[in-house]
Amino acid sequence: MTRIGVLGPGGVGGVLAARLGAAGHQVSVLATERTAAEITLRGLHLTAPDGETVTAPVARPWLTAPVDLLIVAVKATDLLPALARVPAPALGAATIVPLLNGIDHPALLRAAYPEASVVPASIAIEATRHRAGVVEQLTTMADLVVADDTPAGVAAAELFGAAGLAVSTQPDEATVLWRKMAFLAPLALLTTATDAPIGPARDQYPDRLRALVDETAAAAGLAGVRIEPDRIVARLAALPPTMQSSMLKDRRSGRTLELDAIAGPIVRALGAERAAATVEVGRQILAAG
Repeated sequence: MTRIGVLGPGGVGGVLAARLGAAGHQVSVLATERTAAEITLRGLHLTAPDGETVTAPVARPWLTAPVDLLIVAVKATDLLPALARVPAPALGAATIVPLLNGIDHPALLRAAYPEASVVPASIAIEATRHRAGVVEQLTTMADLVVADDTPAGVAAAELFGAAGLAVSTQPDEATVLWRKMAFLAPLALLTTATDAPIGPARDQYPDRLRALVDETAAAAGLAGVRIEPDRIVARLAALPPTMQSSMLKDRRSGRTLELDAIAGPIVRALGAERAAATVEVGRQILAAG
């Protein structure tokens, strides 16, 4: 049994907390006082294609007991305030597995927690939080990718796999993060800029979608990560036409957008001229408010 903390029991964090708890691990969730109280009193309810699960994780506003592994599943825009819930002395030398969008967060986490081992990972999953302690996994897809270039990474991949999650590994964190970005950035930026699901967005703006893919692949290449744009375009073409990106959902709900986390690394890597399509859709998103 591993002691696992989940910072941010929303859609993704809630699904993982429920599944890891059902697998027999000792799970603690860290959230706002209201959310922690709801989960303490009512438990964590997961609805998924394979059935319903109810677990009773320990829920706290702050980390006050040791954990072996901390999953960070908050939005990139919420990372800094969320870290106040996890004092560095309380975390110690635990393993941190961040599941955030973007490229820059591993360096921030290493600076904030110098004794910990940071294992960057990504997850492809459709999940939503209906209310505090009630989450839904919308499809069977739950594909976790972990950087396994450290002993902590190998151990984390084994733990998730043993809990029934579909786990694959990559040899370094740059590959994990940029391969996620190559798919996520075109999807998120185009759907949000057009205020439309991926089907109508890609049908109306195929050239812009291709340009976003090419720019993200070029930025990844500067980080030493090879991306095949044709494969990304094919993956995007295969998505259900009604699929919305999380950024589009955030925009329609009036939440703060992860625009810098998703577009920023591409523009900073290439410069504004070489990242013209990314800059253009970013400006459209900002103009829309």
